[in-house]
Amino acid sequence: MLYVLATVHPAATAMGDAQAGKAVYERSCVGCHGPTGQGGPMAAMLAVPPRNLADQAYMGTRSDQQLFEVISKGGAATGLSTAMTAFGSQLSEQQIWDTVAYVRTLAAGSETAAQVPSSTSSKASVPATDLVMARLRLSIWPEYDDPRVLIMLRGEMTPRQAFPASVTLPIPKGAEIIGAGMVSEQNELLLHPHQVLPGATQDTLQLNLPVPRFFVEFYYNPFTTSGPEKRFIYPAPTTYPIELFEVDIQQPLKATAFTLDPAPMERMTDKQGFTYHQFTYRDVGKGQSQTFTIAYTKIVTTSSVSKQQPTPQSTEKARTLSDNTLVSLGIFAGAILLFAGCAWLRQRVQRPDMPTTITSAPSVSMSDTLLALLWEDAQPQETEGADVLPRLQPTRAINFCANCGRELLSDDRFCSGCGKPIKR
Repeated sequence: MLYVLATVHPAATAMGDAQAGKAVYERSCVGCHGPTGQGGPMAAMLAVPPRNLADQAYMGTRSDQQLFEVISKGGAATGLSTAMTAFGSQLSEQQIWDTVAYVRTLAAGSETAAQVPSSTSSKASVPATDLVMARLRLSIWPEYDDPRVLIMLRGEMTPRQAFPASVTLPIPKGAEIIGAGMVSEQNELLLHPHQVLPGATQDTLQLNLPVPRFFVEFYYNPFTTSGPEKRFIYPAPTTYPIELFEVDIQQPLKATAFTLDPAPMERMTDKQGFTYHQFTYRDVGKGQSQTFTIAYTKIVTTSSVSKQQPTPQSTEKARTLSDNTLVSLGIFAGAILLFAGCAWLRQRVQRPDMPTTITSAPSVSMSDTLLALLWEDAQPQETEGADVLPRLQPTRAINFCANCGRELLSDDRFCSGCGKPIKR
């Protein structure tokens, strides 16, 4: 529900310049809402589709103040989707009022809006009963990677301006839906909200689509016996008129006596040995009976391929990205732990507590001797036979590293704790 205000800004659209608002809209809003307000190229990527700004019935219920609040504060602050960005920090109040004035012209069908033909702008929405399938592809794959039948649907509805809208498709009772949603501009399969409505002889799948392109995948078991003789009938979904209807039926591997009714129009065999029986129909009427009877003999009980269920591309990408991220984080964390362990070990080896002044060789530990040797390397060389040990015992002054706080020797050039050069 939209955020409702009790008062309306006195200036409202009177202070807004639609022409100035058009420039703001095309710069900041057209990506999601589109040039006509009915959806842009980014709309299909959003979990919640953007509001159809050309919907006269809806826009008539919104005050200018409410539109101003949504643009200024964003969707999260006004009870809408978080995908709606807050522009209050990017636009001035005047620019927001200008945008409100221009948005009003989208619903009004003004020529200053998107310069589209009146045939597409005069009608903001189309009843679901008037929707048409511009194209539908039906794939029927019995015993592909499962003892049941895999059904895959890919379709595109028309007209585009009807969306977002709900699309209903008949499915067999007891079907297991493994994916349903929309197809993006990049041909990615994106899961989207759907529900199954039970019926007497078959169920109905209802898809809430922000865009006209959709997909559905499910398994169902039409076999009444477990013997080698298989036969089932699949009715094509003709709840809408279909302009172009394509069907492919995959013959299971190791299946014999494979028959179809009606007879296929074409056949094709791929590199894996699968034979596809293909059909193409045009202008299929709504409710027109179109059924396919499949029969074959298959003695082996295993499926054609091992179980590797196809999933929407977006899900695969998210899983791969997640796996790669976890591996990267694991490597990064391991590197940090290794570095920290080496630093701790070096501190333990190089800097145990030692007396302020070293007076004799027996009191000097191995690590202090190593430090003294490093100190010796920086001194002028002595003649052979000179008493070396006293010169290996520098007196310590109380000094600390400004970077890590470690206590330093008076002649240290680098901090043994962090390795930072010592500035004298």
